[in-house]
Amino acid sequence: MFTRIVIPLDGSETAEGALPEATELARTLHVPLCLLRVVDLGKLESYGAFGLGLEYSALDLAIQDERATARDYLEKAQQRLTADGLHVITEIREGLATNEIVSAAEPDDLLVMASHGRSGLSRWFLGSVAESVMRKANVPVMLVRVGDRDRDGGLVEA
Repeated sequence: MFTRIVIPLDGSETAEGALPEATELARTLHVPLCLLRVVDLGKLESYGAFGLGLEYSALDLAIQDERATARDYLEKAQQRLTADGLHVITEIREGLATNEIVSAAEPDDLLVMASHGRSGLSRWFLGSVAESVMRKANVPVMLVRVGDRDRDGGLVEA
């Protein structure tokens, strides 16, 4: 049926909210998990557009920093999941998140992604990578709705 479960992770708790379902499917189907991290070149806002505009070398440093962060994050996640008996591979891509997630999926893959489940104006203002991937993907996409965390760390509906 499926040869891999691909799960895009951006380092957020929301994205990791899809891991329980993805790992359960990987165990049940006896297929590897592919942890995917996209260094989204369009979203290097942590460095500030003004700062990046000053020097081209600043952009190169920002990208190198994002690559290192992605690599460290995926290595830790891989170690944790491998210790739980799963076969885990990792992949880092660079580009726009939606495009890279869609192109990373191979025939017979299943994409498993988290979504806040927002609707209306909040989705319009914030955009939705998950929704865009769902529209563009050539493989099945499973969206896992993840709620927002309240002050006490519990889940509240989004």
